[in-house]
Amino acid sequence: MAQLEQHSTDALQQIDVDDTIARLSAKKGVESVTVITKEGQVIRTTATAEQAESHGKLLSKLARDAAEIVEQLDDQDELSFLRIRTTRHELMVALDHSYLLVVVQTPQKD
Repeated sequence: MAQLEQHSTDALQQIDVDDTIARLSAKKGVESVTVITKEGQVIRTTATAEQAESHGKLLSKLARDAAEIVEQLDDQDELSFLRIRTTRHELMVALDHSYLLVVVQTPQKD
């Protein structure tokens, strides 16, 4: 019975992830959505394999480094979100305990 409950929970979580990726991908300006482990392994993506792998590797390292800085500044605080804006892209990284959700979009003109 415990295996059935775990399987059902996993299936529901998969549906939630798929729904979230679909919802975010439909937003104006969104180029890609990627879910990666904290170690940088790509779980799901709408990007090319090459882009996803690069984002996974680089942004997981950046998130670890940034989280470490936040912890050093205040050991009662923790990093939950990063936003990086360049002239060509905007990268938004939501941090969870096990995963990172990365959204790459075209920045809106101010």
